Amino acid sequence: MIRYCPHCWAENEYEAVVCAACSASLDEGDKDFVTRLIEATNHPEPTSAALAANLLGRRAETRAVDALLARLARKPDSMDVTTTAAEALGLIGERRAVPGLAAVLLDGERPLPARLAAAEALALLGGSQAEIALREALAQTRVPVLLRQMVKSALAGGVANS
Repeated sequence: MIRYCPHCWAENEYEAVVCAACSASLDEGDKDFVTRLIEATNHPEPTSAALAANLLGRRAETRAVDALLARLARKPDSMDVTTTAAEALGLIGERRAVPGLAAVLLDGERPLPARLAAAEALALLGGSQAEIALREALAQTRVPVLLRQMVKSALAGGVANS
């Protein structure tokens, strides 16, 4: 089994006490589960980072918003991680995530699944800023049909009233 260093993410033998790469202690006994998940959003292996983001969203962990926004801002990044971070921010429900989600939605270079997740999260968060971002997405040229349909649906559902 492999154990990742919580500081540099280097792979270590499971029985190791200190990291072979950076000499940091591998003992995380003093950290709670949520803190470990938040740190795992920076894991270099995308599946691990996406899983951590997913769990944080399902738990509606408000402490994770800053870490998820930081991961959302990475460019380029794994499509799965960006998508899952956007979904998690929608589930957590803090409107301070709106600018970061809007940036993903409006960035035509981002993968479509990430943009769709950002649109859905903005619809969940609601408010005038979210509505403005959704309307800006509709005003863009060359918006994928599926994204256009999702944004129209979100706006028809009354995002500003959320």
